[in-house]
Amino acid sequence: MSRRTGQIATIALGLGLIGFILWMPRKAESTQVVPATEAEGELPSNADPVDLAVEKVSGPNPMEGILALRALAEGDEPNVDAVVWLGIFGVQSGQLDKARERFSEALSLEPSHSEATWQLAMLDMEEGAYDRAVVGFETVMDQDSSYANGLFFTARCYEAMGKLDAARIRYQEYLPFAPDTVIEQRVLDFITRLDSGTSAGINE
Repeated sequence: MSRRTGQIATIALGLGLIGFILWMPRKAESTQVVPATEAEGELPSNADPVDLAVEKVSGPNPMEGILALRALAEGDEPNVDAVVWLGIFGVQSGQLDKARERFSEALSLEPSHSEATWQLAMLDMEEGAYDRAVVGFETVMDQDSSYANGLFFTARCYEAMGKLDAARIRYQEYLPFAPDTVIEQRVLDFITRLDSGTSAGINE
């Protein structure tokens, strides 16, 4: 979407970093005790119906889970988490317009829903609406400071917009939350590059 350094190895590492962070938990604090039945892929009978439906989506009959989520999302009292999960699965299947509709629907039902706000910000960033994406990420971090990855993604957005000083600040703020030394070093590389006054854009 913007300029690249031209070095294939650097680009590959950068894309790998973005991909890794995309799949990381959104929150910095993701450690929790998982019951043995859940660890084996079986949720307890008293589990949340949304969790049960999501589990079915990854099972042998995914459509059963999707239909269960739709029933929860489109009932007389819509389950907001079910609406959000339908949006997430929409993103995974490439139905981005429908996903956006689901996330917007969730926010109309619960305006402070952090995950729906986060997912919309991710869509905005992917589609180049960086201003909106930053607002979304900032909103989520204001609601819950454990969404540390928002620091990294706001940095990427600022960099794509040419706001290099703001990007540098955000990268610096993200460093304490880097999950390992490889990512920490990569972010330091981004900072060094910004110190030299250059930017490779959001795709690196």
